[in-house]
Amino acid sequence: MKIVVSIMPSSLEEVEQLEVNRFAEADLIEWRADCLPKEEILRVAPAIFEKFVGREVIFTLRTVKEGGFIELSDQEYVDLIKEVDHLYQPDYIDFEYYSHTGVFDQLLEFPNLVLSYHNFDETPENLMEILSELTAFAPKVVKVAVTPHNEQDVLDLMNYTRGFKTLSPEQSFATMSMGKLGKVSRLSSGLTGSCWSFASLDQPSAPGQISLKDMTKIREVLNED
Repeated sequence: MKIVVSIMPSSLEEVEQLEVNRFAEADLIEWRADCLPKEEILRVAPAIFEKFVGREVIFTLRTVKEGGFIELSDQEYVDLIKEVDHLYQPDYIDFEYYSHTGVFDQLLEFPNLVLSYHNFDETPENLMEILSELTAFAPKVVKVAVTPHNEQDVLDLMNYTRGFKTLSPEQSFATMSMGKLGKVSRLSSGLTGSCWSFASLDQPSAPGQISLKDMTKIREVLNED
């Protein structure tokens, strides 16, 4: 299990104030660029990639309909992704497949895609079909984050993840059940086959995230013989 920590700066000044040493225990950095105005993203990008040079970075534009802070047309969304990829070649690029299906064909050849699905309302009954459709594209990572209403929702996500990982061992999956109820899914990645767990430093980027300090300690305990 690798630990991902998100950074959510809303200005260049906030990027400059980031203390890189505080992220030492994180395996990957997710830049949530949606916290910036659209016209500021490319202006701030050089400072982000310079500050985290040598680290694995996920570039994410989380739109409002999937729990983020930016509203973009399909073409604006994909154009920004392509521009950032061309200039900085981030290790991973998050793509909200179901929110931008119409422009997905423009990124089909990208080798660094994280095909993602987020649902802040429920754990949908067709979750298995969603996982199946995303897996069929063989992206670098399939990412699914859903909201449970009961314990069975959490167990379903964990069981489906284990099942898909068993059937497609070469495919990477990052799945999580959000909120307090779903915290156990963030701790059991090694068991379910999920490659990442998202932790928080100062500001959680999603409900139910555990602090980086606690997640690091939990991973140490789980890795003990």
